Amino acid sequence: MAEEMSHARRANRTVLFRTILLMSLFGVALFVPLFVKLYSIQIIKHDLYEKQAVEQQTRDDIISPVRGTIYDRNYKPLAVSASVETVFLEPVSIVDDAQAMLIARNLSEILGVDYDETYAKAKKADRYYEEVKKNLEKPEADLVRAFIAEHDLQKAVRITPAYKRYYPDGNFAAHIIGFTNSDGDGVEGVERVYNTDLKGTAGRIITAKDAKGITMPFQYEKYYDAQNGLNLVLTIDETLQGFLENHLKTAVVENEVKERAAGIIMDVKTGEILAMDTQNGYDPNTPRTLTDPEMQALIDSLSGDEQTEAFKSALYAQWRNKIVADTYEPGSTFKIITTAVALEEKAVKLDDQFYCHGSITIPGWGKPINCARRAGHGAETFVQGVQNSCNPVFVEVAERVGPETFYNYFQAFGFTQKTGIDIPGESGSVYHTRKDFNTVALAAYAFGQTFNITPIQLITAVSAVANGGNLMKPHLVKGFTDSEGNLVKTVEPETVRQVISAETSKQVCEILESVVSVGGGKNAYVAGYRIGGKTGTSQKRDPDTHEYMVGRYVTSFVGFAPADDPQVAVLVLLDEPMYGPANLRTGGGMAAPVVGRILSDVLPYLQIEPQYTSEELAGIQITVPTLSGLSVSDAEQMLKNQNIQYRVIGEGEMVTQQMPAPGARVPGTAEVILYVGGDISIQMTQAPDVNGKTAEQANELLTNAGLYMHARGATAAGGSGVVAYRQDIPTGTEVPVGTVVEVEFRDLNTSDAGTWG
Repeated sequence: MAEEMSHARRANRTVLFRTILLMSLFGVALFVPLFVKLYSIQIIKHDLYEKQAVEQQTRDDIISPVRGTIYDRNYKPLAVSASVETVFLEPVSIVDDAQAMLIARNLSEILGVDYDETYAKAKKADRYYEEVKKNLEKPEADLVRAFIAEHDLQKAVRITPAYKRYYPDGNFAAHIIGFTNSDGDGVEGVERVYNTDLKGTAGRIITAKDAKGITMPFQYEKYYDAQNGLNLVLTIDETLQGFLENHLKTAVVENEVKERAAGIIMDVKTGEILAMDTQNGYDPNTPRTLTDPEMQALIDSLSGDEQTEAFKSALYAQWRNKIVADTYEPGSTFKIITTAVALEEKAVKLDDQFYCHGSITIPGWGKPINCARRAGHGAETFVQGVQNSCNPVFVEVAERVGPETFYNYFQAFGFTQKTGIDIPGESGSVYHTRKDFNTVALAAYAFGQTFNITPIQLITAVSAVANGGNLMKPHLVKGFTDSEGNLVKTVEPETVRQVISAETSKQVCEILESVVSVGGGKNAYVAGYRIGGKTGTSQKRDPDTHEYMVGRYVTSFVGFAPADDPQVAVLVLLDEPMYGPANLRTGGGMAAPVVGRILSDVLPYLQIEPQYTSEELAGIQITVPTLSGLSVSDAEQMLKNQNIQYRVIGEGEMVTQQMPAPGARVPGTAEVILYVGGDISIQMTQAPDVNGKTAEQANELLTNAGLYMHARGATAAGGSGVVAYRQDIPTGTEVPVGTVVEVEFRDLNTSDAGTWG
């Protein structure tokens, strides 16, 4: 009996154990999915659900910061941010489909947006923000406000303030400033380089909502201020930029420049860019609008992918800044560097004698390297060789320096690396490796061919030659100010290295001054100022065959002033000028006059006083004062005080008219005519044709016609090659007696185009 009871108890325990085990296993199996779900919610998808909870319980509004203003060095605004507004939807607050259609229909009519796209945004019931249109001006935004008020849509359709980039001067300095995209981010120029500084940080208003999605009282609101962007103060001067752009624009038309012109003005001592321009530019307010009507017409004639690609290519070309993005063979302007290297290494003395036969042959290259003057310059000193831009002289001088040393200076002047200028798109140069830099390459480099550099590299190196030997890092920004106008950061000039000695620098400046006064750079002459510089005419290569193309040149001139204490350097290049015969498309004939015009405006503006020679004083120009409205006696006394000759015509006590007009620039020997009394008959005359005449002949023709001559250009150079090239009043035009005719003189004998192999 006892045994049976014991057996029964063991059986019961077994059953109980099995029951408990089964229940445990069942319980575990039952709760595993729950545990997995909880793990997914609390661990794996924690951030997602937290974000959804926050969105459900709060409303987050963005406060746009004000993008910083871009100023010139004198705080003239060049890029500003104007107040605009953004329209967006809050789809979770749209009550039904009818309201969604109402909103889509009206906003498409008011704002010109797509109905279907707007309706689709309105139907995203789980969304709190769907942008409809940004950058609305006030009239358009007011129409949206009226629609919201009429249909009580304050929660569903909302308007928030924002800012739109605006460039008040249109295409002025476009390649420097750049532009922004629709999101307010910089795309080109300093807008892109300094985007982080300019953009600032957005602010936020976070507001709590109740279970019904209704905004709760203000005590549940958190406000985070927007931090406006810093203002950018550039190194450029608006006035100097205007001088540069205007003269380049004229040069493009006069010389029929095919592939655009470019120029730059640099402070040689600091590396600051005072002006920079590439013609023809674009308007940063509408950067995706082509400014070349011929190119637009060509693109319009295409279709499909071909049209799209052509348009894109034209846009990129329009935005391209030739000064930093394009490379070219510098030609004879590079002879400045060869001169500096040879003098620094004492490989040549100023009075060393050379003989030019018109060409030179070097070992390893069977073809002759020609001089621009094929008949040869004959016997000449080194200084005369520079003045004549004589290729054989520079080849011989470079041979004295040697490939290894020359290459060291090529690197030291910065031609093997980018300058690091603070603007996007800077290209690297194309040059021989040290291993491949043999005597043949050395000969070609001596006069600036077979390698490619950027204009910014060249003017930076030339500035080093002019400033005492220091290679400066070029830059476009002087500093940053905050929204209150406080200066928070300045950009100091940065010396990269000293390349040549101050003594060599002084010698080269003196030589280059003689290039302008008596050599091939006469057309850059400006009365009263000591100008140094060098011409350049380089052949262009075919991009496919890499062979030099006949009649395709880049003509250039780089100059600096005053030559005895250089302050500024100016580089101008005209890419494929097509005006006149090919042999006259030279740097001396086309680019040098442009630099002369620029410097004639720049130097007085910088308050650099002219220092006239006795010859210049004899033909110095005077400015005619305002005399009309004065009494005859007062007008006469004013003219006597200024040693200006005059003549009175008519009877009366008051000056009623004068000739020349007030502000006119005339020779000091000119006679001012004072008309007094009423019914004065102004005598008319015709402008004679002075083109091709010497200064003396032109002045005689104009004087005989009762007109005054304002001479510009190479008037002091003398010689049969210096003749009138252009006159601002066309031949045969009827003008009042006493009118001033501006005549530009050029030396047509200048030439700097040699031929490389």
